[in-house]
Amino acid sequence: MATHVLWQADVADFSAWLTVFRQDKPSRQAAGITDMNVWSDPDRNNHAVALFAITDLEKARAFFGSEELAMHLERDGVTNVSIKLLTPV
Repeated sequence: MATHVLWQADVADFSAWLTVFRQDKPSRQAAGITDMNVWSDPDRNNHAVALFAITDLEKARAFFGSEELAMHLERDGVTNVSIKLLTPV
């Protein structure tokens, strides 16, 4: 069974964020991260939620913890990022 990551964040503009998110898919794939679902929160404007499947846990951890990603998120107005690792039982 795959490990998953539940990612949540506040974004400056959901539509703009989603466009960039879709463009960045190859970077996630290179890190062993597969997009499963992306949601907007109907009760919180500009709050994004994504679920990823992870094929290479160490690569994924390096990706999510990278300075490059942190700078990218900051530049795009992404704040209050929460990353929850979910392992099967």
